[in-house]
Amino acid sequence: MRIIFIALLFLTACSESTIPQQPILKRINAVDEYHNQKITDPYRNLENLEDSTTISWLLGQEDYASKILKNIPGQDRLIEKQKRFDKEKSYSIGLTRKTYDGQFFYTKLFAGDSVARLYYKKNIAAKEELLYDPSSYGKGEQKSYLINYFKPDWKGEKIAISIANLGEEISEIIIFDKKSKKIISEPLKNARPGIGGVYWLPDNSGFTYIYHPHIDPHDPNYGLNSKSLLYKLGSDPNIHKEIFSKPNNPEVVFKPEDFPKVLIYGNYYQYAFGQVSGSSRFKDMYFKTMADLPLSNKPWKLLYKKSDKVEQIDIQNDYLIFLSAKNASNYQICKTSLKNPDFENPEILIPQDKNSVISDFSVTKDGIYFVRMKNGVEAKLYQYVNGEEREVIMPKPSGSIRINSYGTKYNELTIYNEGWLEEGVLYEYTSSSSEFINISLNPPFDYPEFENLIVKEIETKSHDGTMIPISIIHKKNVKMDGKNPTLFYGYGAYGDPGNPFFSSSFLTWVNEGGIIAIAHVRGGGEKGDTWYRGGLKNTKPNTWKDMIACTQHMIKEGYTSPEKSVLMGSSAGGIMAGRAMTDRPDLYKAVILISPAMNMLRSEIQPNGLNSIKEFGTVKIEKEFKALLEMDSYHHVEKNVKYPATLITAGMKDGRVVVWDPAKFAARLQENSSNLVLFSVDFDSGHGSLNNSLEKYYKSFAEAFSFAFWQTGHPDYQPEN
Repeated sequence: MRIIFIALLFLTACSESTIPQQPILKRINAVDEYHNQKITDPYRNLENLEDSTTISWLLGQEDYASKILKNIPGQDRLIEKQKRFDKEKSYSIGLTRKTYDGQFFYTKLFAGDSVARLYYKKNIAAKEELLYDPSSYGKGEQKSYLINYFKPDWKGEKIAISIANLGEEISEIIIFDKKSKKIISEPLKNARPGIGGVYWLPDNSGFTYIYHPHIDPHDPNYGLNSKSLLYKLGSDPNIHKEIFSKPNNPEVVFKPEDFPKVLIYGNYYQYAFGQVSGSSRFKDMYFKTMADLPLSNKPWKLLYKKSDKVEQIDIQNDYLIFLSAKNASNYQICKTSLKNPDFENPEILIPQDKNSVISDFSVTKDGIYFVRMKNGVEAKLYQYVNGEEREVIMPKPSGSIRINSYGTKYNELTIYNEGWLEEGVLYEYTSSSSEFINISLNPPFDYPEFENLIVKEIETKSHDGTMIPISIIHKKNVKMDGKNPTLFYGYGAYGDPGNPFFSSSFLTWVNEGGIIAIAHVRGGGEKGDTWYRGGLKNTKPNTWKDMIACTQHMIKEGYTSPEKSVLMGSSAGGIMAGRAMTDRPDLYKAVILISPAMNMLRSEIQPNGLNSIKEFGTVKIEKEFKALLEMDSYHHVEKNVKYPATLITAGMKDGRVVVWDPAKFAARLQENSSNLVLFSVDFDSGHGSLNNSLEKYYKSFAEAFSFAFWQTGHPDYQPEN
């Protein structure tokens, strides 16, 4: 690779009005050569986040974007509308964990508060107790903290609580004693349980977690060479006991970007499992006996490889029950011996169905329960026992179902049910009673604002004839006159299934008279492994071509028009949105990009870059370089094109999509488009709204939607000047 630097000049200009002129950054052309092809990168200088010129430009962009957005009249009303939902509800429940003996641990956010506290109930009917308030953490520091993960031990006596600074992913884990209501340990630093989890030992004497040596998102080594540690209660947290890592386990094939994750399935199983984790859909898995877990001289034994396409496992005595896409794109549930595993010819318990995907399963004393999903939006629950399967009829139709159990010693199954217009409900079910007991801790709440909304699930043909599902949400009796502001949203990466979710903030768009169209594009997992691989690396163009086809269908059917269409993408969904807008700028009036991945040729040099290779490819391989160039929105911006008005957001603390990635796209778009391009940079936030306060969450929706309504001509969102 050859780089040639040419020139540097930064210009700033401010008018006498309250809104300054947008800062201008002159090019520093870099020319890279890949496989005998030269690529010019005009804003390589933005990659230097220690350069004062770059920081000044980012600050200027944020100042300009902030003032423009504040000038949109309907924004405050959107924030107040979101707040009102929560005020009327009085409180909301976040992460909930239930122990096998019926204890509940949960985070609870009261109306008017910014972050949630940790609470406890002995059983569903018991009085709740406040366990821990994160505002008490780090007193005297100029920081605000939240609970981003927690895990009680098997008896519910000790709780591992992950505390993170607002806007950050890396955290510290404290151990909280329920009886004394005191912290009983020094913090375990540099943890990331959002990725690696916390797994308590069967005797509750300690747990496993992932440790990151490098925690600065701008450090080139961020996220690399992580380790799975075993922490024993009462020990010094600064003395690390490595149990699954590259230095400690030469028998395991680790890459620097892999996450060594140790899993323990239940409080009585005799095995521990070591997963070589990361962004790839399927993983290598190792195992050893629980007795050998702390012993570094006892090597891990390979259980299965990525090529076995195992998605999920559970244990039934000395047998492994697993969900696999091997020779079954829509997944099948299989069984093999743990003592003599055979993944080439396992026993097939539940074969794949050609019309639906098995998305989840769990083993109980009463047999195997599993979920089948059609197009990622229609879920049904089944039970398999004594070689036969039967449908378990849910209390109401389900958009999304997730299930969990406490293992083969217990009958209970917990079921989380959610839909586009249905807030999530947690049930407990046993086949002996055939009863669904509502164990949700959220208060019953009706949203009268959404009673007039309906959902349509349709399909339309893409460029190659493939049928693409679209979920459409709108008010009843909407007129098909092409005048409805329509928000097109999609993701299409990592095999994400795109299941229905309920968000009152998201639905404010429809409440204000708009239409939401979620395109279930290839690259996701809505239609199984083949669907995922249809938008992976060299087939990635299907992802944005599917979105384009969905947009054209909605326009053709009279839902909307190009003057009323808004495209939204976040994170890896930025590839989909960025390339759809650069391929067909005529289809969209506005585009919203949230922490988007836009400069894919440079993706692998980012902090999360080596993990990105698994999903998107590497420039070192010619075929994959060509695929990366094709999905690179930054390099598809052309001169003198009227691109849609665009709002781009980024976080300075982002360790997934580093801020310079969307910054370069913003700079190039501002240089070449005649339409407004805003680049909003939050210097105190990370990736999207991850680990942010509720106020910032509200604001992010309000800014995005008010910008989109402004651009599509909604009369309530037009600035005076």
